[in-house]
Amino acid sequence: MASVLIREAKEGDCGNILRMIRELAEYEKLSDQVKISEEALRADGFGENPFFHCLVAEILPAPGEPQGSCMVGYGLYYFIYSTWTGRNIYLEDIYVKPEYRGTGQDWGGKKSSPHRLPHLLPLNRSLWSFLIPFSSDNPSFCFFLPTSGQGIGSKIIKKVAEVALDKGCSQFRLAVLDWNKKAVDLYKTLGARDLTEAEGWHSFRFEGEAMRELAGK
Repeated sequence: MASVLIREAKEGDCGNILRMIRELAEYEKLSDQVKISEEALRADGFGENPFFHCLVAEILPAPGEPQGSCMVGYGLYYFIYSTWTGRNIYLEDIYVKPEYRGTGQDWGGKKSSPHRLPHLLPLNRSLWSFLIPFSSDNPSFCFFLPTSGQGIGSKIIKKVAEVALDKGCSQFRLAVLDWNKKAVDLYKTLGARDLTEAEGWHSFRFEGEAMRELAGK
């Protein structure tokens, strides 16, 4: 049976990560706001002073199976600082491809695509000579059957919590759209506090023209 591995991302993963970033944005109907490139991800996440860190979820084949591993999710985070509690982590994105999600704690998206691929039929070995070259030319293509019940999204969140504790962080934060009830329910189930409900916080951001006016540029 295939298994799930949560590991640190490598520079060579950036193409797959970017594809999943775009899937998230498409679901949120905000695809036009994705300006990031694969080159920027490489420079910003894998240079001497990285601006972010990333975990990826891979499906590993069972022993003896001819196919390689397949990337099915990611969690992108960075370190922030609280004047009240000190070191924190901000989890910018968490995503699991929809065909590798089930229900409840298998839901893996902070923002994620609702479309589900048809369940794949088991592939016999006579097909691999055709499929494996196709896979190498299409790194986002995956042959594994859906792995519902493995809780891939929860595994990513738990790994972020482990990183936070190892780095001496007192908490990690994330945001979710108010209509994404499955994600809200998952985070509450895992023990997160809804700060909008509990403390009434609103999230703001300054963008291009507003920043230029403030900076006098």
